[in-house]
Amino acid sequence: MKAKNWFEIRKELYKQVRNHVKAHLGDQGGTAFAKYQAQYDKEFSKAWKVSSREDLLAAAVDADFLFLGDFHALQQSQKAQLRVLKTLPSQKKMILAMECFQASQQKSLDKYMSGKISEKVFLKIIQWDKVWGFPWEHYKPILRWAQKARVKIIGLNLSLKDQGAKSLLKRDQFAADVICQTKKDHPEAKVIVIYGDLHLSAGHLPLQMKKKMGSGFDKKSIFIFQNAEKIYFDLLKRELELHTDVVKLGKNKFCLMSVPPWVKWQNYLSYLEMYDSSFEDDLDFTDFVANYVKVIGEDLSVKYQEDAFSIYSAQDDNFWPMLTEKFSPEKLSWFESLIEDSQSFYVPELSAGYLARSSVNHAASLAMDIVFSQIGSFKKSPVDMPKDFARLIWLKAVQYLGSKLINPKRKTDTLSDIKIALSARQPSDRGKEALQLSLSQKMQELLYLTGGKRSGEAFRAKKTDSYREAAALLGGMLGERLFSAYRQKLIPKKSLLDLLKISIDADDFEKRYFKIIEIIENFPEPFKSKSEKM
Repeated sequence: MKAKNWFEIRKELYKQVRNHVKAHLGDQGGTAFAKYQAQYDKEFSKAWKVSSREDLLAAAVDADFLFLGDFHALQQSQKAQLRVLKTLPSQKKMILAMECFQASQQKSLDKYMSGKISEKVFLKIIQWDKVWGFPWEHYKPILRWAQKARVKIIGLNLSLKDQGAKSLLKRDQFAADVICQTKKDHPEAKVIVIYGDLHLSAGHLPLQMKKKMGSGFDKKSIFIFQNAEKIYFDLLKRELELHTDVVKLGKNKFCLMSVPPWVKWQNYLSYLEMYDSSFEDDLDFTDFVANYVKVIGEDLSVKYQEDAFSIYSAQDDNFWPMLTEKFSPEKLSWFESLIEDSQSFYVPELSAGYLARSSVNHAASLAMDIVFSQIGSFKKSPVDMPKDFARLIWLKAVQYLGSKLINPKRKTDTLSDIKIALSARQPSDRGKEALQLSLSQKMQELLYLTGGKRSGEAFRAKKTDSYREAAALLGGMLGERLFSAYRQKLIPKKSLLDLLKISIDADDFEKRYFKIIEIIENFPEPFKSKSEKM
């Protein structure tokens, strides 16, 4: 049987997740919603071209109206909005209109933004969980930015009690009224709109704006969509997806590409499972991770077993007793700190994993642990620090590589990011020791690469947690570079597998680790800082 290629494996993964969503949501909206969706899909069927962060931000700065698409359940969507907002010049007056707030809630919104009521009181008054329902933590940083930048926020949505509140057309008409009135009241201001991605297609909210403002509206406006599925798969076919963060759809339309489609919809499934009380079918974590074991195994052309492990979560009462029966109190403290810090991890001695969060990155990292264990390279948990530090770094690198195979748009900190973060920390700041340890380790590696020797004066952390945090940073950098080299065909699959087959349990692993570093450091850095990416 012919092996599936990279594109086919991911198309299959996307269809599986998308069908799962459809099965649980049913025919919501019926024919009217289907027509609305079809209008949106047309936006991405026309010719488009690869663009850049610089072009998008320049267009956003010049626009009188800036429309930012929102996929409500995807935190990366709100993070992308915030990255755009932070680039806008503070000299010009700005007003931010948001779909997540109802216009009828404006007085409460004003009180909260001015500090007259607390967050807890505000959320209770506006009934956030009932009326909007998506995670408040996703939107909160945007409001913090607005408070700091002294940007007024306007509620844009219909009240639930208003006639026709469930009509998409009614909502577009209402939003257009609010936006136009806001511009009329503040003609000198840039009006920024955060609204559902579907609503931003030409026949929806923009059409209602044109009816009120005339055809000249387009010349003053920029629309930024997010993560169009058709465009992503077009990029994937042309092997452009890794280095393309922005595409241009037309004169005043862009699309940000920050996550793959299967990640986007898996996040929606996770939202349903965690936040939507009507979603009764809890996600089976073992099956969830097994799906990614299958994808990674097929990608790397290695034998894998989808049913030779179990995945547990914080809701499982029998996971901790399994650990206490197997490990000494000293080793148990390591696992306890991982659980307290909401870290996912795999215990090869038990063929069991702990999934702290039902996110794609956590599940994919666990899946890679399982594949790594099944090929014989990971049989014992590295918990003895600093003795196992190199083992832990490489384990984190392998985990990160696996997460990139599933979520290629994931971004890690770079050495430059670590230096910037360290310079901003105070001596007592949590995490400072981990950053110092990371830089010390990189210096050891640099000394080895330039002279074949290492200094005997390596930095020793006082806190065990610092080794774990530093290993995640250093492993992320290694995994990022290794993944990029693999996708650019700078390292063939066989050579990659040779690296993955190096056992971290070997007595002489530290020597092998520096040989691994020597190989990986020959590959180019994918980017200098994650701040370069959208």
